[in-house]
Amino acid sequence: MKITGILGGTFDPPHNAHYEIAQRAINQYKLDRVIFIPTGSPWQKDIETSYEDRYKMTKLLISENPLFELSDIEKSINDPSYTVDTLRKLNIEKENMYFILGADVAISIDTWKDYKELDLLSNFLIAPRDKVTNEKLVNEFPFTFNLIEGDELDISSTGIRNKILNKESIEGKLNPKIENYIKEKEIY
Repeated sequence: MKITGILGGTFDPPHNAHYEIAQRAINQYKLDRVIFIPTGSPWQKDIETSYEDRYKMTKLLISENPLFELSDIEKSINDPSYTVDTLRKLNIEKENMYFILGADVAISIDTWKDYKELDLLSNFLIAPRDKVTNEKLVNEFPFTFNLIEGDELDISSTGIRNKILNKESIEGKLNPKIENYIKEKEIY
């Protein structure tokens, strides 16, 4: 069976750090693929961008990398998306699955639905984020994990949306195809 990385998120919009972290995970942990899963209805965030637009932008992000795949497993916008439910539905054996997340999110994983079960379903790869120290991760992340090595990438979807709204440069933060899609659709 393929060794699979799972990278979920709102992808509002998907940006170059999402791409880079997934590629680092493949390179460092010999993954066969990374599946990007846009959240349908996130239970911890309010979003205005449609699932369809976020899905299409994510498809543009990964379209040229044969090791990246896109899943619509969380496409229901009527029911909240919970990671534990998604990992159950994917039905990949734990030894073949790595859930990829940023350190900023990892330290609050104990607020997620049935979070203890996540450790039974997946291994964890954590990327540096928001200056969360390794010591803080060890103390606050409840499961065994591996770090995705490399410099912290100072790119966030919220920051990009704010820059677009304030008509500031987002150079180097988005794939040009996504930037064009956002302009054409007037998303932000």
